[in-house]
Amino acid sequence: MLADSRIEIKLSEVLAEKGYIRGPFGSALRRPELKDAGIPVYEQQHAIYNIRDFRFFIDEDKFKELERFQVRTNDLIISCSGTVGRISLIRDEDPKGIISQALLLLRPNQNIIRSKYLYYYLTSKTGFNQITQASHGSVQVNIASRNVVEAIKLNVPAVQEQDKIVNMLASIDGKIELNLEMNKTLEEMAMAIYKEWFVDFGPFKD
Repeated sequence: MLADSRIEIKLSEVLAEKGYIRGPFGSALRRPELKDAGIPVYEQQHAIYNIRDFRFFIDEDKFKELERFQVRTNDLIISCSGTVGRISLIRDEDPKGIISQALLLLRPNQNIIRSKYLYYYLTSKTGFNQITQASHGSVQVNIASRNVVEAIKLNVPAVQEQDKIVNMLASIDGKIELNLEMNKTLEEMAMAIYKEWFVDFGPFKD
């Protein structure tokens, strides 16, 4: 389908069958049906902050009713209102719950586009601008209608090239994360020394 060179293609053309899923309407998932344990419900915060702490759950019966909203490995979940366009990638270890009304789920066709490549593209300045420019709303900004979002243009190289790009970017991400962890450790050490010297007066106690 795709040539070896980079081409421009619509988002709709890189999604799997039924790969565009908006969360269930409010009437389909009401507050009294949410539980304290069971099958987790992915909310907007999971896309915005890439966290996996869950507040709400549903039981098996409700899950069977809403199974079409279940996340799968390599799906992208996107925040749809307020903080529009923040994205999180569903990993193997993530619980396979359902999405809430505040999320859009994209399921890429892996033979055309790798999920991580699409993630990097949509979180780039160019991709993010496309998502937010496709959004509307005067007071509360909401992601645009399906036909507008699916018309977003992507630059898509062959999957082999995508894999190389993803591996390179993932390596850079890993170094950034390591540096952030080192900075946090150094900051904690500095604060401990400061407290020892200037709060507890440790060096002057003798």
